[in-house]
Amino acid sequence: MRRLGVSLWWIGLVATLGCSSDDPSEAGGSAASGGLLSDDELPGGSSEGDDQRQQCLGETREAEALGLDMYVMLDISASMLEVLPQLSPLDIAATKWDAVRQSLQSFIQAPETAEIGIGIQYFPQVQTDVPFSCSTNEQCGAGGPCSNSICVTDDGLNLPNDGLPEIPFVRLAGDGGSFCFADGDCPGQDDRCETVVGECVIPPNTVQGNPEGAFINISATPDTTLVSPVCSTQADCAAIANSVCDPIGVCQNQAVICTPVLGCPAGAGACLPFPYSCVNQTRCEVSEYATPAVAISSDAARSAILIQSLRSQIPNGLTPTGPALRGALEHAQTWAEQNPARQVVTVLATDGFPTECTPLEIPDIAQIASTAYGAARPVRTFVIGVFGSGDLGADGQERLDTLARAGGTERAIVVNTGGNVAENFLNALNLIRDTAVSCEFKLDASAGLDYGRVNLQVSDANSTARDLFNVGDLSACGADEGWYYVRDDAGNPLQINVCPSTCATFMAGGIRADLQIGCATRIR
Repeated sequence: MRRLGVSLWWIGLVATLGCSSDDPSEAGGSAASGGLLSDDELPGGSSEGDDQRQQCLGETREAEALGLDMYVMLDISASMLEVLPQLSPLDIAATKWDAVRQSLQSFIQAPETAEIGIGIQYFPQVQTDVPFSCSTNEQCGAGGPCSNSICVTDDGLNLPNDGLPEIPFVRLAGDGGSFCFADGDCPGQDDRCETVVGECVIPPNTVQGNPEGAFINISATPDTTLVSPVCSTQADCAAIANSVCDPIGVCQNQAVICTPVLGCPAGAGACLPFPYSCVNQTRCEVSEYATPAVAISSDAARSAILIQSLRSQIPNGLTPTGPALRGALEHAQTWAEQNPARQVVTVLATDGFPTECTPLEIPDIAQIASTAYGAARPVRTFVIGVFGSGDLGADGQERLDTLARAGGTERAIVVNTGGNVAENFLNALNLIRDTAVSCEFKLDASAGLDYGRVNLQVSDANSTARDLFNVGDLSACGADEGWYYVRDDAGNPLQINVCPSTCATFMAGGIRADLQIGCATRIR
């Protein structure tokens, strides 16, 4: 991974350089145009602009980039134990967790990372002594009930049973998914708490022709499409074996719940068990994630502590992304306020979408990232996803990008499990490190800096320079290139940040940023 070539130069610090223009110290401008300012737009036109720039040149010195601290929120849900494809006969990490842990260890130990503060916490946090898998409520204890104890209700219909007494058709009570310890926990008076053994999966059937009424595509296999017509009586479903006319008016032919009392009807197949979990094993309290497993530190000893922490984790549980990200950002913001000379970012690394704890919807979680990025001491959220192509789905990249954009980092980095996960995850961490260091810069208040006479210029690898506007604040960035001051509660500038769209160009590498001091700030 090539490091970004970013250097920052102070050019002149004398306040008596006499550049004539209004004082834009409260830069925030309202001009409609954005982007770069041409020489013709400077006071007096092109030639006067060139003369003005020459008059403003003076002493130069290199400025320090703002120090970087990272708070990593790392997914250790049970799915991280998924076995990766073996890409070669060489010794390649066997699971996603092996690969991610290997990458983090390499990143932590890299010389380029030595001065970066790193802290870490994991999600999910779970209740101590509560197992993930269960078959009874008793096994879960305080983390119960077990998810195989659910509220069901009879709907008055019966499944045929090959000449034997018919079996009542059982559906989930209420809106479905009501877990219970006893009948009294269920929403309806006639509902009951049943222990589910598994599901009876009825083989798919193909309905020929097009009976009257709409068709609803229930499921599909590579060779067979299962469709069910709408119905008003059981007779309407006669063409579909082992189906019933559901009260919602559809011939029901999907999986049927089986319990110790209610077995599977004839032709429905065997009662197949599947894993259940303790419903309340996951900790949803934000404080659990705002408290780091390893505190942010750049001390030399931090590498050994972080590596030991990584080695002690055993992936387990579900994916409470909402409280995990909120806790991470709360801790990062507190740290940023306590360490104003450092820039602080959060890295959310996950292999799945939210499954547990509120909020569960991506737009709601994105709002958490947006609030942190828009704070007086902004904290950016970087997102790394570890997904197979099938797991990501058609909209998976966009869902992850929504989180990244809200957190000021434009786009999530997706590591495909079909490739070299260890190498590509490390590349993602290096990219985050280089991008973060490149987009935030120190201000030397002790030098008597006139904040109304500061300009930012960037140059590409071909030394082609372009001037950026001061846009006022983050909310005014939009899609245009630009920069703004990060200020303290009293309104005093603390540092210079470039806008997200500008920061995105730094990710390509070869960008140099020059801070020019002495001429009135060019504002948008």
